[in-house]
Amino acid sequence: MAKIEKENRSFIAEGGAIPALYRLFRSTNLVAQENALTAILNISIHDENKRKIMEENGCLELIVYVLRYGLTTEARENAAATLFSLSAVHDFKKMIVDEHGAVAALADLLMQGSPRGKKDAVMALFNLLTHPESWSQMLNMGAVSALAGALIDEIVAEEAAGALTLLMGHHILAQTIASEDTAITNLVGLMKRGTPKAKENAIATLQEMCRRGGLNVIQNVAKMPMFSGLIQTILL
Repeated sequence: MAKIEKENRSFIAEGGAIPALYRLFRSTNLVAQENALTAILNISIHDENKRKIMEENGCLELIVYVLRYGLTTEARENAAATLFSLSAVHDFKKMIVDEHGAVAALADLLMQGSPRGKKDAVMALFNLLTHPESWSQMLNMGAVSALAGALIDEIVAEEAAGALTLLMGHHILAQTIASEDTAITNLVGLMKRGTPKAKENAIATLQEMCRRGGLNVIQNVAKMPMFSGLIQTILL
């Protein structure tokens, strides 16, 4: 019902279904857990329901619980998708980042998940990164390394590069990412093989990295094989 009609999503939430559903997140019945999480995901699509979900004491904690320990792949993927949905509201971004295990679990799904799971994870991380106070947790919980590694995965490379571009606004992060040769290598590689938007994001990230990272970073980027040729090709 929550999947097919906007009005249904509103009626289900108003009828008190949210607490009844999220209590099933710890169920040992994999069908019950998966269906309950999927229902919450569908309910969250309705904007007014996002606040109702976040205001339910313990609901966010249990969404993250399913993301980390869900009994099925689909349950874990839907937990990531639910965080992506909820993180569309600015007021909730920091709450999600601060929830124990949330960022680390999203980073893990980005690195090891199915194609769909990776997509949900990278979009959730992208949303969370738009909050100005999120970057330190992103760095400490492995999200930055996961995003840098995702640059070689064509499924999520475009979004990962876009997320890294946001991170370049912080001097410490620019230097940290630039210190990893893999990140620079992957960004240059994306300039060669990525979609037009992915190439744009890769160039923007490298530009900000050089601007904020100092002379050493500029030299590291400039010495990458094919870099100059790629710049000329893109300009043409």
